[in-house]
Amino acid sequence: MTLLQPLGLLALLAVPAIVVLHLFRRQLRQRRAAGLFLFAADRLIADAGRTRTRLLHTPSLWLECLAATLLALWLAGPSFGGARARHLVFVLDDSASMQAGAQARAAAAVRQQVSALGGGGVVTLLRTGPRPAVLAGPAARPGDALAALAGWRPVQRRHDPGPALDLARELAGDDGEITFCTDGEPVVPPADCDVLAFGAALPNAAILTAQRLPRAGGEELHLRFGGFGRLDAVAFTVSSGEQALLTRELPLPDGFADAVVALPPGTRTVRVDLRADALPIDDTAWLLPLPERVVAVCDLLPAELRRQLALDRVLAAIPGVRHEVDAPRAQLLLTDRPGALRPGQCEVVLAPGAPDGERDAWRGPFVIDRTHPWLLGVQLQGVVWLAGRRELPGNVLVAAGAQALLSEEVLDAGRRLWLDLDARAGNLVRAPDWPVLWANVVERARLEVAGAEANEVLLGEEARYRRALLAGGPDTEITFVAPDGTRVAAAPGRVVGFVPTTPGLHRVLGRDGTELAQIAARFCDPAESDLRDLTTGSWPRTAPLRRAGAAVRDDGSERRWLALVVLLCLAADWWWLHRRSP
Repeated sequence: MTLLQPLGLLALLAVPAIVVLHLFRRQLRQRRAAGLFLFAADRLIADAGRTRTRLLHTPSLWLECLAATLLALWLAGPSFGGARARHLVFVLDDSASMQAGAQARAAAAVRQQVSALGGGGVVTLLRTGPRPAVLAGPAARPGDALAALAGWRPVQRRHDPGPALDLARELAGDDGEITFCTDGEPVVPPADCDVLAFGAALPNAAILTAQRLPRAGGEELHLRFGGFGRLDAVAFTVSSGEQALLTRELPLPDGFADAVVALPPGTRTVRVDLRADALPIDDTAWLLPLPERVVAVCDLLPAELRRQLALDRVLAAIPGVRHEVDAPRAQLLLTDRPGALRPGQCEVVLAPGAPDGERDAWRGPFVIDRTHPWLLGVQLQGVVWLAGRRELPGNVLVAAGAQALLSEEVLDAGRRLWLDLDARAGNLVRAPDWPVLWANVVERARLEVAGAEANEVLLGEEARYRRALLAGGPDTEITFVAPDGTRVAAAPGRVVGFVPTTPGLHRVLGRDGTELAQIAARFCDPAESDLRDLTTGSWPRTAPLRRAGAAVRDDGSERRWLALVVLLCLAADWWWLHRRSP
């Protein structure tokens, strides 16, 4: 015998409880008397409360103990050998096109099969995707599987269901029955599972592109719409908060339409909505203002060296730069000697050698690592570079002959740029390459600014947030909050992320509940928005089960017989107690 729910045996604790009740049970017999004056006074007073008495081995005691024992065995779910229980494995297509009616029909079909499953049967629910997920199971109880099915919301872009089917085969074993629920005809129906399609061909419109770009005096919204099926026009609305900025209808001569919308200055979150159609997930897009990522620069150079390098003039011409006096809070450090760095910092060390050391003037040709981000667009044509005779640590980026002039040292905490340059002579600081070099360095440091790396992502892509890693800062603890209120605590690390599964505005909250950033997530996949090829049908399996000869028996028969015996015991106990009553 096998117990499907062994924890049900805890109900056996009722047996000693019944014995205790019988030990302390006190039942006074009724006696008829002509008058109470015939009895002594002490005979008329009953002892207060219950006292322990001798245990009487009555049929009532045995019937109640037997009923409690059988009830505990019923809760444990006994199953005798000789047959196997059914194992249903459902693979649910998690593509967003399932929302166009197929999801509800597929869920109803799964509920019908699970409800008809006999006692002892188990269910496994899988969801397709680049990384298949188990929604219920493996081998879950039917009630748990139905609860997980109620929370299933397909939102993914077009993907291959093969990995999920392979996982289903592993979990099904030799006798599991696999059913794949989708919304279209499979290219090659699998031989070892049933395929059920619940789709229907419908016209649909979708937002294909939504970009918020700067322009002179403000911003522009660039939109591209697609129509799939018998659609002559598409209607859309652009709004910000409660204010509707634009409502327009565009024709779809070749299935596509473009629109450019000028946004008023100071516009915050913008929402684009299409007229409701068959697939609502691709009808809405949220666009946040372009993030302001300001690079904090801490200048620790001597005043004379700073004047020679003309860095004040160069940095003033680069947008998104501010001066920071506190070195740990800066992303870019300028110094004449190396120091300690915190994670993500970039340090530029001006190291021309000893003050009285020998110098060499290099006219080129220079060897330049043009693939490095710091040297994009740097040519050094006609440059005279005055450098000291010294070795630079790290990887050489610019060299003249055997002399390294610029190198990169990769550290555990950050990066260090070594620059062997004597600005008292030569023309590098006056060449066009000088501001280009510093613009590249600043842009590289901009990637280390704390905040959301991108404020707009597509569903299925990772949204990433970069911490500042300052002691006591608000981002030491981060919580991601979805539009439906679901909260996910971020893992430790400098860069944390999550994969949005719900379209809308996701919030990034700090330690004290303050909002650090917002990230807009939307769906976009023309292949999923095209519903013209969806269909309804079924493709039964062609290969038999590997244990086709095994009989399938309803293991719930044991529980039904136990329930009947328990009722008989309780009825017999009731009859015995009432038979003795006067």
